[in-house]
Amino acid sequence: MTDKVQKVLVAGGAGYIGSVLCGMLVEQGYEVTAFDRLLFSAEPVEPLLDKPNFTLIQGDLRDTSAVSAAVLGQDAVILLAALVGEPACDRDPHETVDVNYLGSNVVLDACRYHGVERFLFASTDSCYGIQEGILYEDAPLLPISLYGRLKLAMEKEILLRPTDNGFCPTILRLATVYGLSPRMRFDLIINILTMHAVINKKIKIFGGKQWRPLVDVKDVARGFIAALEAPADKVRGEVFNIGHNDQNYQIGQLGQLVTDVIPGVATETIDQPPDLRDYHVNFDKAQNTWASRRSTPWPRGSTTSGPPSRARPSGT
Repeated sequence: MTDKVQKVLVAGGAGYIGSVLCGMLVEQGYEVTAFDRLLFSAEPVEPLLDKPNFTLIQGDLRDTSAVSAAVLGQDAVILLAALVGEPACDRDPHETVDVNYLGSNVVLDACRYHGVERFLFASTDSCYGIQEGILYEDAPLLPISLYGRLKLAMEKEILLRPTDNGFCPTILRLATVYGLSPRMRFDLIINILTMHAVINKKIKIFGGKQWRPLVDVKDVARGFIAALEAPADKVRGEVFNIGHNDQNYQIGQLGQLVTDVIPGVATETIDQPPDLRDYHVNFDKAQNTWASRRSTPWPRGSTTSGPPSRARPSGT
């Protein structure tokens, strides 16, 4: 743990990523405050409630007073809280804008006003939309969903804020997350395929050729901690893709991986995918920025380039 960053607020701390991240931060000795609406209860962080360096605050990003009080005195704020995923966002677009854009700006402005130095924002690789080639952080951003468009809008807001007072904003564009969490999600591609394979002995593959970069939820948490502990001059105003080069897969390959692990599962392929996102992402920048770190391994033993069998030719 660095000398300067001791108190960390995790907005969305009881969520899928947040509950894992809070556990890691608490274990490493940070003073952690989770700020969360608790739409899915406090159960994901209940094991942390008896820890002296953990505090849970139930609150909404749109509540300016609650956000300001929670942010005051923090050394760092990690903004994970959002309505996540296209179905959830499309169900109520007005609330999605209120939470993911207006509420996120409340947190950003509170950090600037109260002099919080480190601000880490969870964005998404969905910002890349549909593109050929291997995509780096400076690739064009062409989101096709409301969720992706609002994440991109927040990225622009964050990068517009002046940093003359020591403000250190960092944007992490997350690959498609998978894996176990105290607040489990089954609307993510690997998780939902595995669930259907186990319960129904059948999985559906929509399309199959579209690419998805993947990352384990624990590696996402490690990525946030690595960015938090990195020297400010290496991460101030920077954007990092968070994932692993050897975990870029086509959807059809993911189905094959699941059926290889779980025997007796039937696969149905449907030509027209409801989700058209298609992108193959490079993660070297994060790897190179905190490759020398020892306290938080990153990445977890992955190579710096994907296997030749999954390589995608560069293009426009």
